[in-house]
Parts: sequence; structure tokens; C-alpha cells
Amino acid sequence: MGGCRVWILVWSLSVGVALALPGAAFAQGPGTPAPASSTTTTGQAPPAATAGATGQSGAAVPTPPKDGRAPAHMSIAVHGIHKDGKVRVGKPVRAFGYLRPFVPGEHVRLKLVQKGKVLRNVNPEVNKVPGKDKGRFNFHSGDLIAPGSYKVIAEHERTASQRRVVVRSKKFGVEYPDLDPGNRSSVVRTFNQLLNKRGYFSSHGKKYNVRTRWAVMAFRKVNGMARTYNANPKIFRKLAANKGKFHLKYPGGGKHVEVDISRQVMALAKHGKAQHVFAVSTGAPATPTIRGHFHFYRKDPGYNSEGMYYSVYFIRGYATHGYDPVPPYNASHGCVRNPIPDSIFIYNWISLGDSIWVYK
Repeated sequence: MGGCRVWILVWSLSVGVALALPGAAFAQGPGTPAPASSTTTTGQAPPAATAGATGQSGAAVPTPPKDGRAPAHMSIAVHGIHKDGKVRVGKPVRAFGYLRPFVPGEHVRLKLVQKGKVLRNVNPEVNKVPGKDKGRFNFHSGDLIAPGSYKVIAEHERTASQRRVVVRSKKFGVEYPDLDPGNRSSVVRTFNQLLNKRGYFSSHGKKYNVRTRWAVMAFRKVNGMARTYNANPKIFRKLAANKGKFHLKYPGGGKHVEVDISRQVMALAKHGKAQHVFAVSTGAPATPTIRGHFHFYRKDPGYNSEGMYYSVYFIRGYATHGYDPVPPYNASHGCVRNPIPDSIFIYNWISLGDSIWVYK
């Protein structure tokens, strides 16, 4: 009986230490990412000891569980999460965990979940840790973009050899930074990609360049925001949530152009969607842009004597063309000014005979 009491005390202490290890092992210093970790073990009662049976330590050796399955204890740690509980937009999280004791051939199902929806689902085999009676498993989330609450769930399903256990990480979100012209990083590249996906003609690279500036201006105009070139977290989040797109007034118009005078933007439309949206400047109050439905009838490449760059005319002398400057308000002599860096693309996209709707 004395041997049984010693074994139970040792078993209890070892479980308590094991459950405390994940939090202590991954304590972070200031300014470093702090992994969100959690350990959950299904209700496992300690196996009964066999009287008179002792190991080398002198403690009693437990008898196998009645159902013949080994117990299951599991821990998981998630890396890439900062102390504010968020991961940088466009970056992945990585998780690893341990299953004890090690039983050959066992698997752990790992899921990345957002608002109840499974975004990633893998079922890796548990690999033995050399010299230890435990196995290790790994998980990679892929780049995280959309806002919301995420968590990683690890589940070892009951098998013929080992019991069931489930572990859930703490919840974490996505952080969207403030960006400014001239910034250069992989996060800027993610931002440029989102602008293009939502229809705002931007760069595809890592730099917040002139095309990014104009795309941000167009986004701000469409969404009724202050007309500046800076991208704040609100813009980043809206793009990541697939919001803030330009909605066509004539979605059934086939391949066509729409100019919204009230918002000072122009959209190149195809297949019922605004494929590319640009910030423009239309006619000043004294020289307003003509409104209505027209067709493009003439294209003039390069500069002309008026400083118009790659012009496409839709009625009389009214055209869309590159010009400098393109202020955030209506200031032209009647034409639709577009930014110089975007002019050749717009010129090549428009075909003679395409429709253009100009409205307010």
C-alpha cells in the first residue's frame, strides 16, 4: 500500500509539471512575438497500480487500462502571434505540439478555424522525439489576410491503440498597419495585391510607389474618404475583407467605361464588373464634362500640343487622356484626365467602338 501511495503522488506531480511546461517554455521577452498556446487533455484517470510490481525507481508500475488503449496527453504552441494577440497581415502562423506517450502510427488532425469555418485541415503522422516517450507534430497556416478571429485545433481521434484528446489554441486576429508612400516591404506587396484584386489599378511589387498612391486615391474617392494618398489600417482591413469595391451603374453594358463625376473616378468594365478603377479629374464648373452615353471613335498616341497624353476621344473634342496634374477634384477643360503612369494601359484597354457612360 505504501508503494501505491508513492506512485500516485509521483504521477500527479509529473502531470502537473507537464501541463505547466508550454507556458513557461515559450515565455517571450519584450518586443518579440508571443505564441498563443493551450494544453487540453481529455479526462484521464491515473491507471491503477499493481500491488507488489515495481520499476527501477522503486515506484509501483501501473497496470494497462481496461480498454487496452494507451492514455493521451497533448500540448500545442502557436508561433508568429504578437503580444496583442494578432499576426501581421500576409504572414502565416506555425504550430507544433507533442503527444504523449508515443505510439507508432498515430496521427493528429490539425485545423485552422475562423468563425466556425475550417480554412485548413491536415492529418500528419506523429513522429517520435529521439530519446523521449512522446511524438511531435507540426502545422503551417499559410498566409493570413482576412480579418476575424482564428484558432488552431489539434485532435487525436481514438484509435485501437490510444485514447482521444483535443487541444485548442487561444484565439488570435490579424493586424493591419498604416502605410505611407515610399514604404517598401512584403506587407506593401500584400496591400498592392489586394488593391488589384478589388479592381484598383496598382503596382504588383513591394514598394508603395506612384501607382499605389493613385490606387489609394481612387479607393478613397469611391468610399467617400478624405482624398489623400495614405493607406490607413481601415483601408487595409476593408480590402482584406473584400469590401470597398466600385459598383457599376451599367453592369449589363458589356466591355465599357464608366465615369462617375460625383466621385471623380473612372472604371474600365468587363463581364459585369469594374476590372480597373482610376482616380480622374473631370471638367471644372466653368467647363463641365459632357454627360451621357457615347462611343469611342478616335485614338491619338503620345503627347499632343495641349499636353494631353495618349488620348481616346468619345465625342467631339472630349477625351480621356493622361495629364499632369490630376488634382483630387474636377479641374479640367472638359476632358477626363487620368494619371500619366496609367495612361498607356487605359489607351490600350479601350477599343474603338466601346461604350462610355458619363454620369453624376
